[in-house]
Amino acid sequence: MKKMILSAVALSIAIMSVSSCKKEETPTATITFNEPLANDTILIGDSLHVEGTITGTGELHGYTLSITNKTSGAVLYTGSASNHSDTYAFHEHWLNNVSSTSNIEVKVEVELDHDGNKTAKAVQVVALN
Repeated sequence: MKKMILSAVALSIAIMSVSSCKKEETPTATITFNEPLANDTILIGDSLHVEGTITGTGELHGYTLSITNKTSGAVLYTGSASNHSDTYAFHEHWLNNVSSTSNIEVKVEVELDHDGNKTAKAVQVVALN
């Protein structure tokens, strides 16, 4: 009888330990671009205005914004925030100084957790020369 009670107590402790160690779910993030719009055209010498928000379902671990010339492969701009938050607002400018008309990708990549889980969204525009 004593062994049965001890076994029941041990089983109860094991069940409570397993259920209390529930893994925290990775948050998700919604990235919204207010500007630029897909396929916008940027004249030479004009500024590309990048503005939008990131909204998470939990604490996010930062983001990176990049502007890349997809025609040449050149990275034209990068900026980031590494503070933990459940929302971010981004607002950046890049001056169009390309040497030839190019396809440009504006990309925001959000770090969802410290395990390397990420999500991203990109908008394509055209930079004229």
